[in-house]
Amino acid sequence: MMTALLSSPSHAVNDIKLITIESGDEFWSAFGHTALALDDKVYGFGYFSFEDEGLIQSFISNQMQYDLGVSDFDREIELAEWQNRTFIVQSLQLSEAEKNQISQYLNWHSLPENQSYHYDYFLNNCSTKIRDIINNAWGGLLESEFSESSKKTYFTETFPAKNQSLMNIGLALAYGWPAYSARTDWELMAFPVYLYNKIAEMPAFKVSTSEVLYRELPEGRFISLVKTHWILALVFVVVLLLLFFEKTCSTTQKTLWVSQSIIGTILLCIWIFSGHPVLGWNFNLLLFSPFAFLIWRYNQLKWLLMLSYGLWLLLALVLGAWYLVPFWLLHVLSLQSKDAQLIKT
Repeated sequence: MMTALLSSPSHAVNDIKLITIESGDEFWSAFGHTALALDDKVYGFGYFSFEDEGLIQSFISNQMQYDLGVSDFDREIELAEWQNRTFIVQSLQLSEAEKNQISQYLNWHSLPENQSYHYDYFLNNCSTKIRDIINNAWGGLLESEFSESSKKTYFTETFPAKNQSLMNIGLALAYGWPAYSARTDWELMAFPVYLYNKIAEMPAFKVSTSEVLYRELPEGRFISLVKTHWILALVFVVVLLLLFFEKTCSTTQKTLWVSQSIIGTILLCIWIFSGHPVLGWNFNLLLFSPFAFLIWRYNQLKWLLMLSYGLWLLLALVLGAWYLVPFWLLHVLSLQSKDAQLIKT
C-alpha cells in the first residue's frame, strides 16, 4: 500500500507548482503522473493498493477507489530518478486567495475520511483532479480556454504505451468506438503530459517558469521499440511461419479460429458488462468473431469472415487503428491457405 503522509500546514503557502512525471516502465505508470507541490509538500491523487479486496472486480466495473497522498518534494524527485522518469515543475502564478483556496481544499481532502475518491481512468484521475483544482482557482479560465474540440482522441494520446508490449495489445483489442472519438483539449488533459503542455500555453501571468529537474536517461530507440512491441512481433512471426509449413498449417489454422472466438467472446462480454464507456461498441469483433470456430463445420462462413475482415480493415484505416493489422493478415492467410483446409466432421 502506498501510504500517504498526512499534513495540515498552519502557515501560509508561498509557492504552488504543478508537477509532471512522465511515463515509467511499470504498467500503472505508463501514462505518467501529475501532482501539486505546495512549498515542500507534494499532493497527488494516484495512490491505491494492490492488496485491496475485490480489486479486479472494481477494475472491471470501473469502481476503483484511489486516495490522495502527501509526500515530500525531495522524495518525489528521488523516486523519479530511481524510476528514470522525467520530472518537470511549472510555477503557477496565483493570488493569496487562490493559494488559500487550493491549500484548504487539499488539506480537507487529505483527512482520513476524505482521502478516497471514485477513480475513472479518463474522467476522474490524478490528472483531472489537479486540472479541476487549478481551473477552479483560476475561475474556470482553463476550461473556457481549452473547450474547443480537438482532432486527437483517447487512442492517440495513450497508444502505443511506451515499453508496455502486453498493454498495447490489450488496449488495441479492448478499445471501442468511444476511444477513437475526437475529444476537447479539456478532456485530453486527463493525461499528465497533455495537461503539462496546455498549462505551458497559458500566458506568463498564469505560469511563470517551467523547469526539468530530472530528465530520463535514454535507453536507445531500438531497445524501446522492442520493449514496446515485442509480443506482437513474436506472435506474428511464429504464427506466420507455422502457417507456411505443411505439417503445422492445419493445426495453426484451427488454433487461430478458436483463439478468434475466445477473444471475440471476451470482447463482447467486456462491451456488455464492463463499466468503462471507452470499451463499448468494439469494432474489433469484426476481426475476432465469436463464431469463427464454426468454420470447421460450415465452409460458407469463410466468405462471411472475409467480408467481416474487410470491413474491419476499412474502419481501422479510417480510425487509425493500425496496431492489429498483423492479426488481420494472419486471419486472412488462415482462410486462404489451401482453401482454409477446412475439416468437416
